[in-house]
Amino acid sequence: MENMGIVQARTPEALKENANHILEKLGLNMSTYINMALNQLVIQEGIPFQVKLSNGPYTDSEKIDEVAATLRIEGMELNEKDIEMLRDIKKGNLSFTKAREKILNEV
Repeated sequence: MENMGIVQARTPEALKENANHILEKLGLNMSTYINMALNQLVIQEGIPFQVKLSNGPYTDSEKIDEVAATLRIEGMELNEKDIEMLRDIKKGNLSFTKAREKILNEV
């Protein structure tokens, strides 16, 4: 059996209790979870979730502007029909797959 080391961390008691409660429901304990997280750190050679500074999510207008800028680079323009398709995707009324099919049928 591999030699085991000890990892100690200080965390707020409420956070520890909430985490333990969830882990119990999953049939896990804190030690198993920490080992899972550390294994993912090693496998992915980095933190296994996004760590970033953010001023908040893009607004719809910023998202549309970014798509439009990308299309301009490709020599294409974003029209009102395209913007409506983006809104339908956001609302869940249109999947990315269906939108792609629509776009490819137009080209």
